[in-house]
Amino acid sequence: MMNLLIDIGNSLVKVALYENRKVFKEFKFNDLYTHEIVRIIKKYKVIGSALSNVSNPNPKLEIILEDKTSFFSFKKDIKMPINSPYNLNEVGDDRLALMLAAYDEFPNDNVLVIDMGTCITYDLKTSSSEYRAGGISPGLNMRIKSISDGASKLNYINPEYPKSHIASDTKSSLEIGIILGIKHEIDGFINKYSSSFSDLKVVITGGDSKILSGKIKNTIFTNSNYIFKGLDFLIEYNK
Repeated sequence: MMNLLIDIGNSLVKVALYENRKVFKEFKFNDLYTHEIVRIIKKYKVIGSALSNVSNPNPKLEIILEDKTSFFSFKKDIKMPINSPYNLNEVGDDRLALMLAAYDEFPNDNVLVIDMGTCITYDLKTSSSEYRAGGISPGLNMRIKSISDGASKLNYINPEYPKSHIASDTKSSLEIGIILGIKHEIDGFINKYSSSFSDLKVVITGGDSKILSGKIKNTIFTNSNYIFKGLDFLIEYNK
């Protein structure tokens, strides 16, 4: 059975087709056109669909998915294997999808998922399947843009991981402050959570996670599409 998974983020729309719990095909769009979704549904004989949307509501898309597929979203009455003391209607779809992915992969473990997207989010699934929301901080590009917008002599940069804590020019100063700042932030949160939750597994995902790949100890770096894993699980769990 082919499942259509749609992740509408703040800066990009990502779409994936999953078959038998594995990625079959992926698409990326700067803007979402519903005729493209209709074409994909028809061409690949999609049966189930799931949506994560942290941008503006898209009722036209939801009507199409409801009409042409077996459609699931976090705004509907769905079954969830995790519980939470929070009102889940106030939690972003992307964060809930990541928690389902963590449950799917590590159902009996404490798991901290760090998503390095437009913002950096920290979310915990406990070994008893409880969701504990963590912090939200500015993402990599947001930090770069805020500096370049706020300081006329500091230009926007395409960052690389710094080779040292000592800068050789303005660009490397920015890389040290921004990238190592993010690394130290993440290290600090991991240490804090590890002191409260035993045998903690840490998953780092999101489009900007590759810049820290291999730089943070005892973590699992996954691809930027961990959300899709959670959305596919949502469909399968609610069959």
